[in-house]
Parts: sequence; C-alpha cells; structure tokens
Amino acid sequence: MARLITSTHRRGSGRSGRGRLRLRAGAAAAAGLLLLGFAAPAQAVESTVSVNNKRTGWDSNEPNLSPSQVSSANFGRRWSTPVNGAVLAQPLVTGTNVVVATENNYVYGIDAVTGKTNWTRQLGPAWPTSSVHCNDPAAYTGITSTPVYDPSSNTVYLTSKVNDGPDVQHPHWYVHAMSASTGAERTGWPVTIQGTPTNSPGHPFNPFTAAQRPGLLLLNGAVYAGFASYCDSGPYVGQVVGVNVGTRKLTLWSTESGSDSQEAGIWQAGGGLVSDGSGRIFVSTGNGAGTGASPSQGPGNRPPGHLGESVVRLGVNSDGSLSARDFFSPTNNRTLDTNDSDLGSGGPVALPNGFGTTAHPHLLVQVGKDGRVFLLDRDNLGGMGQGPNGTDNPVSMAGPFEGVWGHPAVWGGGGGYVYTVSTDTGNGRSPLRALKFSVNAAGVPTLSSVGTSNEGFGYGSGSPVVTSNGTAGGSALVWAVWSGSGPNGAGGELRVYDAVPVNGTMHLRRSFPIGTAAKFVVPATDGGRVYVGTRDGHLVAFGTA
Repeated sequence: MARLITSTHRRGSGRSGRGRLRLRAGAAAAAGLLLLGFAAPAQAVESTVSVNNKRTGWDSNEPNLSPSQVSSANFGRRWSTPVNGAVLAQPLVTGTNVVVATENNYVYGIDAVTGKTNWTRQLGPAWPTSSVHCNDPAAYTGITSTPVYDPSSNTVYLTSKVNDGPDVQHPHWYVHAMSASTGAERTGWPVTIQGTPTNSPGHPFNPFTAAQRPGLLLLNGAVYAGFASYCDSGPYVGQVVGVNVGTRKLTLWSTESGSDSQEAGIWQAGGGLVSDGSGRIFVSTGNGAGTGASPSQGPGNRPPGHLGESVVRLGVNSDGSLSARDFFSPTNNRTLDTNDSDLGSGGPVALPNGFGTTAHPHLLVQVGKDGRVFLLDRDNLGGMGQGPNGTDNPVSMAGPFEGVWGHPAVWGGGGGYVYTVSTDTGNGRSPLRALKFSVNAAGVPTLSSVGTSNEGFGYGSGSPVVTSNGTAGGSALVWAVWSGSGPNGAGGELRVYDAVPVNGTMHLRRSFPIGTAAKFVVPATDGGRVYVGTRDGHLVAFGTA
C-alpha cells in the first residue's frame, strides 16, 4: 500500500528554560495561591501538537526567538519546501528532520536547517471528501491530524484515511508507525482501525463518515485519536480510538453510548487530546444535544451515556479500555447545538501547575463558539446544573467574547496569561486576546481580558503558540497564522505579537507572508526557528540567517 521515495526537493501539487512565578508570600498565602512555579522542561524536539500533552502551546526554551532578534533584519523566511498536498497537521521536529504530513497521504522528512527533503513516503490513495457531500477541510482526505513523535524509539505515529476499499463508501483508517529518520514502516504496522466501542455494543466504528482532526496523544505506551464528522454529515458519533504500541491492540470508546448517529463529535479544530498524567485524557465534544442525546443534569463524577457539548475526562482502565470518569456541560447545551454554537469547536488546555490555588490546583481552560471562557477544575469538572439554582458550576467564567475555533496558548510569565485567537463572525473584529490569570478576593482563580490586537483574524485562522526564555520579562512572543484576505486562505500570514499588552493593546511586532494558509494550522517552534505548513503544499521555515 505504501511506498518509500528517497528524493531531494519535489514540486508540490494541489493543494525551556525554567522560571518561577514570584509573589509576596503574604499575598500568596491570603489568596491560597500555589507557589509551584511555572517550570517547563527544555525543548529538544517538537514532538506533539502545541508542544506538550497539556497543549499549552508554550515553548519556554527559545532564547533565539527573542523580540529583538525577531525584529532584526536578519530574521525572516529561510526556505519554503514544496510537498504534495495541503498541510493541515502541525509539523513535528524530530531532531534533524521536520516531519510533514499532507492530505494527499504523503509524509516527508525535511532537513530542519536547510529545507532539503531527506525522505518521502506515500501511504496510498487519498479519499475524496466529496463522497459525503463535503469539501472541508480539503478536497481529499489523507492525513489531517497532527502526528505524534516518540523520541525513545524514534518513531512517528499518524493516522491516514485511504481510498483502498471496493468503492468510496468503504475506505479504511490506519494507524502508522514509521522511522523518523527514514520513513520506513515499523514491523507489524499499519493497524486498521475497526471494531466496536466497549461502551456501545452493536455500534461499530464507521470509517466512511468518520473524520480524524484532533492531534494525536501518546500516553503510557498507547496512541489515542479522536473522531468526528465531515460537515456534520451523518450518521456519526464521536469516538476515541487507542492503539497499544507494543501489542497493537485496539480499544474504542463512544461519546454517545448505544448510538451510531447521535453526533457529539470530537474535532476541537485540530487541538490535541489532552493529558495531565497517567491514565487521564480530556476531550471536548460538539453537537449531540439537539438530537435528543443531551447530557443529563447531575454531578461530574457520574457521567451520562450521552456526552454532546461537553468536556469529558476519560480514564484508562487496567485492561486498556476507556471509560468516562468526569464531565462538564453547560446547562444551555441544547441551545448551543441548535444554534451551531458548539463547545467542542475549541480544544481543552490544561494549565501548568503554577496556575491554581490550594482548593483548585489543577485547572483547565475551555472556550468554544459562543465565546465563554470556562476555567474548570480538572479533578472535578463540574457536571451539569450543579451550581446555585441549577446553574453551571465552573471554577469561574470570563466573557462571552468572540467565538473560538481552536485552542488557547499559555505563558507563565508576568503572573500568567492565556491567549485566544477568535474567529471573524461578520463584524470584522475578531482579535488575538490576552487574558490575565489572577485570584479574586474570595480566593477563586479567574481569567480577565487585559488586551486585544488591533488586527482581526478571519475564519480558519490558527491557534496561537508562545515562545519565551522561561518566564523572563520581555522574552515572550505570541505566534499565530492569519487566514488571509482572499478565498481559501489566499494571502495568509504568520503574525507575531508581544506577549504582554500595553494600554490594552497586543502589539504586532512583525508579519510574514506564507502563501495560502491552511485551516486552523498551528506553527511549530524549535531551536530558534518557526515552521508553518500551507494549504498550497509547502513547509515554510523562519529564523535568523
């Protein structure tokens, strides 16, 4: 099915440093704030979407991406290497290679410094997305989600949809494992995704309507992928599929127990499945409530079988199967579904331990299409209707602001910031927004909007990432892909902003043309360079000459 191609450049077609939060001890004690600090490990590779399994998007070991260096005449586009197909997956930096995957089912190992193509692999014919009356996110589906890299085995894991059945109604989804150095498939791979969720007997995985957009998660020797739909074309349900990398045993879990048509897809605009520790996985879902499969009002530690419009914490059981352990769903979940204001357009982000209090040491941010920014407790998500008089029960809520199709980024300096890129809904004012972390007089963690960009971001713009030299003041920058002024991403840019707003404004330091922007793409950062994949089939690298 797959073939390995050694090549030079090919013409494309189609489409941690460490830091610590410093507070006066008396003030910290009064607020109950944890003095754990915002430490982050040194960055050696970019192995997964948005830097780490918490999906903070914070690369804290980039002294060579300082504001002064990025502003210098020596910083700019270094090279642009063509690839075959649109690149929606974030590139991965695996040492000397940047691994790039495309919707035409091509995978490349490209030299991180020179842009030379070291190896190419083709995984079989891509599947025509029009088969389900959709052309989104691309005309063909091959590799859409961000793969994950395991440095311990030098292996890249990815999912691909291949049009290799008897007709277009019978494609296959595969999980691949390949050498990051050569692209060669590991022995015993790929694994075909098939079977029935353990919590939904009689409702097997449907590869025809299933779309796989969230970035992959590698956790405790297993790779996990989330599934939703194309353009809400049914029948479908959200599912999480796990593959044990040693035994290649599959496990499946459904967001809608007892159904193969009640939606609740997991797509998160490409944001990765989240984990904050062994056996813990967080996902967000959209749709589902309006189909009659609304979450039931009740405490978070008793999740219902139907989990549309929810944040869900899954647990990995001793036999490798998955089960829902906790959930949060807004009480207006049916309205969110009816108005296409899905919570699950946003991917969850687990905040570093420096954000939090003794009462709520482990926090999570969730924001979707309706613009409410929920701050949730990862150990007690809040259920549904568990607040006063049957209201919501998050730790706190900010907004509503503009809707978000993506996931936030985080910086631990200056007391802690969270950044969102909102999406233009027709008013022409959808900014990059900075939210400041604090603890109010009642000891409750909160996020407050403290700055926005003058520049708007159109539909399809990507999620932000942050680079810094630890938590050093004046070292942090926020990077995001702007979707462009033309159709389908034409005229896209990589924009970079100062991380700390001044007088309520996020200062645009520079912008760089990238060609045609792909939908919801996330830049990769490593070693003083920034890498962006494009819809018109290029990997573009920026850095200092």
